[in-house]
Formats: sequence, C-alpha cells, structure tokens
Amino acid sequence: MSAMIETSDRQIHYLTAQWILPVSSAPIEWGFVAIQGERIQAVGHYNELPESWAVPPPQAGSLITPGLINTHVHLEQSFPKPIPKAETEPFVDWLLNVIQTTRPQNEPEAKFNRCLQGAEEALKTGTTFLNDIASGAESLTALQKTGLKGFVSLEVFHPGFEPIQIEHWLKQYQALQDSAQGHPRVQVGLSPHSLYNVSPQAWQALQAALHPPLIHTHMAEFEAETHYLAGNPSDIDKLHQQVLNKTFKPKQPTSSPIQTLLNHHLLETPTVLAHAIHTTAHDRALMASFPVGIAHCPRSNLALHNQTLHWPHWQDSPIPMGLGTDGRLSTPNLDLRDEARCAIGQHHWTPEQALYSLTMGGAKVLQMAQALGSLEAGKQADLVVWQATASAQGSLPAAMIFDADTRVIHVMVDGESLLTGEEP
Repeated sequence: MSAMIETSDRQIHYLTAQWILPVSSAPIEWGFVAIQGERIQAVGHYNELPESWAVPPPQAGSLITPGLINTHVHLEQSFPKPIPKAETEPFVDWLLNVIQTTRPQNEPEAKFNRCLQGAEEALKTGTTFLNDIASGAESLTALQKTGLKGFVSLEVFHPGFEPIQIEHWLKQYQALQDSAQGHPRVQVGLSPHSLYNVSPQAWQALQAALHPPLIHTHMAEFEAETHYLAGNPSDIDKLHQQVLNKTFKPKQPTSSPIQTLLNHHLLETPTVLAHAIHTTAHDRALMASFPVGIAHCPRSNLALHNQTLHWPHWQDSPIPMGLGTDGRLSTPNLDLRDEARCAIGQHHWTPEQALYSLTMGGAKVLQMAQALGSLEAGKQADLVVWQATASAQGSLPAAMIFDADTRVIHVMVDGESLLTGEEP
C-alpha cells in the first residue's frame, strides 16, 4: 500500500510491503520505503512510523525490490519471435541470416515501434534501466516515451585498420547526443560492435574523438573471434566477404580478445563486455584492474552457441557481473526474471544471487552503484512492487520474486510512477 504524507512542508511518498529487499542488506519484514522527490529518504520497519501519519499497512505477499537492470539488450531487435539457429549451424551463418532478414525492416518508424514494444515489455516485467545497443535514436526516443532509464550506445562498424575513416560515426554520435538533450534519464554511449567488426585502431580513434562515458561491446563470444584475432582462418572471413566483399587480417595478431583490448589501451573507459564466454584465467586477472563489467546472457548464449560462461571461473572474481536479455532475435522475451531463472538452473545460483545480479550486480557493471541497484537512503527511487500468490508466500522472499505467478504491481523511476496496477 502507499500514501503521500506531508511533514515539515515536505511531501514524502511511503510504500509498504510484507518484504522489503534492499539487496545491500538483509530483507525487512513488514517494512516501508520513504521517497522524497527523486530519491529514497529512508527504508525501515512499518512499526517505526508514527500512527498519526496513517500510512496503510503492508499486505501479505507484497514485496519491494530495486528496479531491475538489463545490462545488454538490442531494443531494435524486438521482433515478434526469435530467428532460430540449428544446433550445428555456425554462428556466422546465423548472423548472415539475421542481416538478410532484418535489413529490409530498418525504416525509422518500424524500428521505433519495435523499440517501444521492447521498452514497454521491459517495464511491465520490472526493468527500470536498460543498457541498449542502437543504430540510431529510435530506442532513445522509446526510453524517453516510457520514462525508463538507460544507456543508448551507438553501434559502429569499421573492420579495416587503415585508412581510419570515422567521420560518419562522429556525426551519428553527435546526432544521438542531440536527441538526448533535455532527457536526464538517458545517456549516450559508444558500441564498437566487436573486435572482428571494429579494428582496435579504429576503436582507438573513436574513443579518443568522442570520450564516451561507456563502451558497450560484444566480446569473447565465440571461438572464431579468437582465431580471427590470432591471424588464423576463421568463419569471420566468410562474414566479411559476404557483407563487405573483402576480408581483413588484424595488423597485430594476439592470443585473445581481452589481450587485444589491453594491448591498445582500450579498457580505461568504463566498458561492458557482453557474453564473455571464452576467457582465460589470464584474461580475467588482467581485466580485474580496469573498470570492466560482464553482461551475462545465458539464454542467448545457449541458443546461439550451445554453451555459456563457466560460472566456477567467475564466482570469486572481483569483476562485476549482471544479466542481460540480449535482443529478441535470440531470446523469446525481455523478461529479466526469465534470464535469472536460466542462470539459476545453469549455475545453481540461489535466488539471492540472482536478485543481486539483476540489481546491484548490474549497477556495478555500469559503474552506477552509487546511485542504483539497492534500496538505501540517498539512492535514486527506482523500485518495483511485486505481489506473490498465497501459494508462494511460504518461500524465502527472494525466491518469491522468481515464482512464476508473482506479478509486477507498481514500477517507479526517480520517484515517478510509470506503471501502477492493482495495489497490493
């Protein structure tokens, strides 16, 4: 239940629930979250509130969590259904199929409609922040329309290392920044697609010219990527030949994608690496010294590569990890709880680990943990109210969040109600 109370000339919005899950501290049974303006003012037990304030009591089965954070998504790919990939089909062949299938459907209005549908789906399933990769301003406009937060990173391609020709991308980036003016909930980043589609030399030039607040890229996703960067024949030669009518070879072969980034000083800017299936212990040790986070997409990884990252290699790593849905061409929906359920099944995560990855883990990946990811005084009031069924109410609170019948009741971003249904 909720109430707006005016005390000492200040309006404070109180939300109550049977369970408050701050993530940064232990769950609070029969609690409240107090919101003033765009920020959380306090989190505590309901019985601490003065009776004279008449804040409605919590209802059984209601829960409040931080808003969920999607660390890797392509809103432009919000088509009605995925493009299936056969188990033995090479990933590059699937990519070529995607290019051929989607290229005729890239008119701005069609892209915007897909982005809006994806953003609305994310909102209805409890996501408040999306880290999106985009070819233009359509997803940025969709986020603005729904009120959601996010990074929208311009996806760029430049596989050749000479000559460096980035003028087109500089203009595109500036146009995206212009579109974001006056919309503080959306930030513009840069997305070099991958090291096989953007040479490190072009990447360096883009990063030096634009100084983006965030880099968002696909990295260490499949073995052909490593073969290509080592200067060996790979399926990527076929991709480049069919799309660009020529092939490329790296100017300086390296042992891994991570080593390539390090050799070219490309990890100083906060960087989100999507997938990261194929990394070595040496890679992970090197990454730990930089502002790098991992966007783990287990459903997409399994659908496209028949495998996902090996969790025992990461479970003790200081490198932050969040969950991402990827786009709807490789996953059936943008529901982060479905992504978490997959991770629970694959990695034997506890519900508490899964909730952490969807909230504080994602905030750390995006270098935004000072503002997002937990319910604490002073943080931005991005939160979700859930309602569990009676049958789920005997479970631990984090497990209740992932029960299939638990539903979203209320979503707030910066203290603004974006989605309000039946009050719990």
